[in-house]
Amino acid sequence: MKIFKLLSVCALVLSLGLVSCERDKIGYGDKENATGALSFMQFEVETSTEIDIISRAATSATYNYVIRIFDANGDQVGDDYIYGQMPESIVLTTGTYSMSVQSQSNIPAAEFEAPVYGATVNNIVIEEDQTTDVGVITCRLINIKVSVAYNEAMQAVMGDDCQAIVEIGNGALTFAKGESQCGYFAAPEVSNAMTVKFSGTVDGNYATMTRAFTDVKAGQWRKINFIMTVNEEGDATFDVVVEDWCDEKELANNVDVSEEVIGPDPDAGEGEEQNPDAPKVIYKGGSVPTAPIVITDGMQLGFTISAPKGIAGLSVDIASDNADFKNDVLSMGISPIDLVNPSEAQISICNMFGLPYGSSLVGKTETAFDLSGAVTPLMGFPGTHSFTLKITDTEGNITSTTIKMKVNA
Repeated sequence: MKIFKLLSVCALVLSLGLVSCERDKIGYGDKENATGALSFMQFEVETSTEIDIISRAATSATYNYVIRIFDANGDQVGDDYIYGQMPESIVLTTGTYSMSVQSQSNIPAAEFEAPVYGATVNNIVIEEDQTTDVGVITCRLINIKVSVAYNEAMQAVMGDDCQAIVEIGNGALTFAKGESQCGYFAAPEVSNAMTVKFSGTVDGNYATMTRAFTDVKAGQWRKINFIMTVNEEGDATFDVVVEDWCDEKELANNVDVSEEVIGPDPDAGEGEEQNPDAPKVIYKGGSVPTAPIVITDGMQLGFTISAPKGIAGLSVDIASDNADFKNDVLSMGISPIDLVNPSEAQISICNMFGLPYGSSLVGKTETAFDLSGAVTPLMGFPGTHSFTLKITDTEGNITSTTIKMKVNA
């Protein structure tokens, strides 16, 4: 187990008579006016990566953990405390308390590359004029980690439209073909249901499949593997196997088949078939993820624009939920950008983000749209940023695709 030390040992070292003016005093307890002191002068939090064996979160934002104290009724006592800004001590009236430590304030319902670590210490008893040793707190993964992969046989026959939608509780993430990021889901219950919905072209035919898995819990890494097999007669079938991080046995008894369609989708209405020659944006050989891509400094982020009939028009509309980015960049009124015929102001933005532009784009059937150059400038603006591409081909087909990127605070 790897342990990341944040400070030193958590203990109560001050009695009521030694409480300094730097203490926070919070009233709640069993006996009126009777108090004890909770000291954070030697507070220590450890983050264990034993459960989430490949997470990078344990090495980042070490002083941003949120500390909360609750009374015996489960009501929060006082405000949130930030780990790196803790007071020297807290005075509490006598009673029984619990304390939670969490790497961020809230757990998103579903988000890529967003692990949350936490721990709760119960039955902290504050007695009159006494101190109570809380001890070392070890934080572990408290959301559910999910990854999606395909065996080689299935990868060989998968179309670019293949995707898997994973749902747990109120959270859902779309894993496009080739998606390498892991998804993290909130665990609303002790034991949760996970639904996996696959759709896309497999070996030339449109296929859908839904599988349901139970007993999915916080702290687990659920590895979803799509396996294609070919029998002696040459017939191909595929199914889903789910493992957790500790190589739990295949959950064969948990499989609940709710839908499996091999061949044309019978539920597709007339006119709903996609035009195979329509322009599209390709990411890692598949579709662009609907959820934001979490970016880090120096990350390579390449896309490909495919237009079999040739590009006639290409524009990008840049948006952001970061107020500083809106004021510093978007307030100039440069977006949307006509990449075929950009203005001088728009050319400066294209150069800053490394966007392709110019009349040479016209007629191309394929061109790179590399956002690697946008990563470093965006790192200074925490939040979610979007680049919406509008592609028009020479036959008038129009495709709009949004690329979302998230910069963690």
